[in-house]
Amino acid sequence: MSQPPATPPIPARVFPAGGDAHGHPARLELAGGVLQVLLEDGPARQVPLAGLRAATRGFNHSQWAIAWAAEGGEHMLIVDEAAVSPLRALAPALFAGGEDARRRGSRRFVVGIALLALVPLLVAVALLSSLDHLTDRVVERIPPGVEKQIGAAVLARTRLESRLIDQGPAFEAVQAIGRRLARPGEPLEFHLAERPEINAFAAPGGVVVVNSGLLAQAASAEEVAGVLAHEIAHVELRHSLRQIVRSAGLRVIFGALAGDYDALGGWAAQLGELKFSRDAEREADRRGLERLAEARIDPAGMLRFFETLEKTEAGAPAAKVPAVLSTHPATKERIAWLREATATAGGGPLEPIAIDWRAVAGSLR
Repeated sequence: MSQPPATPPIPARVFPAGGDAHGHPARLELAGGVLQVLLEDGPARQVPLAGLRAATRGFNHSQWAIAWAAEGGEHMLIVDEAAVSPLRALAPALFAGGEDARRRGSRRFVVGIALLALVPLLVAVALLSSLDHLTDRVVERIPPGVEKQIGAAVLARTRLESRLIDQGPAFEAVQAIGRRLARPGEPLEFHLAERPEINAFAAPGGVVVVNSGLLAQAASAEEVAGVLAHEIAHVELRHSLRQIVRSAGLRVIFGALAGDYDALGGWAAQLGELKFSRDAEREADRRGLERLAEARIDPAGMLRFFETLEKTEAGAPAAKVPAVLSTHPATKERIAWLREATATAGGGPLEPIAIDWRAVAGSLR
């Protein structure tokens, strides 16, 4: 009676020496130190286990190549990793070298996948590092007419979201302060929005919008002048335009480099939510103080207003923090710098802004 095979039949393909490239289907059985190769289309072969060599092959080492030398040259079996386990269990030494190579290959594969995963991150870092340069190029090339269009888009959005006050003591106060601050020929326009939030912002093209809530918070015209001078500086330094371009993304940036500025108008609607960097805020503070000095307006008004906001922020829950602080953060460092700058500010004699601020505040109530 014949002895049963030590392994169940294992599917494989046989590639005889000098044979065709497609191989022949077969089943493998290992018994008594002999590997039996049962061909479906030919006679069976018996190969001593001691004469076999095994190595991994295929994508991610998913196959095993088992080879032996015989008449006519080298013969080879290809077995899938999923089917080779019974054979490996009975002849572990045959597969030991291939297993080591497979582990090394797996580690290299994992490292390769990790590196591939890093490629998008590296590309993103490279793009971000060049984003400032691309933004500057776009801003330099945007003509004044396009800036005016973007400012008009911002103003149109503001009109949709709130009523603009165009008469009365508060409106006249904003216009008077704006006239004091504007230089000859500057295309600045000042608007008063009926909104309770303590906020103000400047749009490209010289559009400056201040909320009625900010005027109600201010204790004097000089404090409002400090805010407006700061906002005018953002326009003059093109900070607002730069923030719009940067936030719009690479697709819009590349379109703008090619002269297509239409998409920037849509992003301009988000201007009131864009945050300025600390460097931009410091630069606007410095330029704003210079403008206040030119207009002979007390620069301490800017400091007093931001000191008031800082106290308000410290004692208010997150939901009640003044809106202006979300886009113009009044950090302790910034307050300290303003104190020093206003204390050492030079210039000629100061001229008070001739506005009855009680009447202004009363009109807003």
